[in-house]
Amino acid sequence: MRDIYTRENLVLEKKNIRLNVDNNIYCQVLGVENVSDVYVRWMNDYEVVKFTEQRFRKHTDEDIRRFVEEILGSETDILFGIFFDDKHIGNIKLGPINWEHANAGVSYFIGEKNYWSRGIATSIVKTVVDFGFKKLNLEKINAGYYSTNLGSAVVLERCGFLIEGTRKNNFVSQGERIDGILVGLSYDDLPAQGEST
Repeated sequence: MRDIYTRENLVLEKKNIRLNVDNNIYCQVLGVENVSDVYVRWMNDYEVVKFTEQRFRKHTDEDIRRFVEEILGSETDILFGIFFDDKHIGNIKLGPINWEHANAGVSYFIGEKNYWSRGIATSIVKTVVDFGFKKLNLEKINAGYYSTNLGSAVVLERCGFLIEGTRKNNFVSQGERIDGILVGLSYDDLPAQGEST
């Protein structure tokens, strides 16, 4: 049986969720105490958020604290901080969770640029997806990215996500109309225990 967290107990248990990736990297559900000047800086750094819808607004400490608090109290979203040697370097969100259809979305960013291109995002996504399937009883996890976001394309492919569709000319990025790529991963498509990936 895969189900541990349910819609009814997730909010109560959420703050205690920590997912270890390796000896250096882990995910911990964020609280308002994790909102720092550094976190606010990431959200206002065009290079960090240029492939997200967050680039269209100015973020403040107050806004981010309110967002983190709302997500912490949500029964459909889980916001993890990504930590490397106890340093907060980015975030990954699982949600919204659709409990009726047993699916969720996943999105992420590494805010600290000196941790880019080190395979951290791939390891984190694999860990959070595994958590979604094994501890939330999800059957499907979805994601999306701008067609120009080659980094996310590589990360999600390495994690087993398959392209399911294209939203032609759906977004504007750096003055150009670009496609949105829709990807998904089903629990049934995961390798059986003991198979190599």
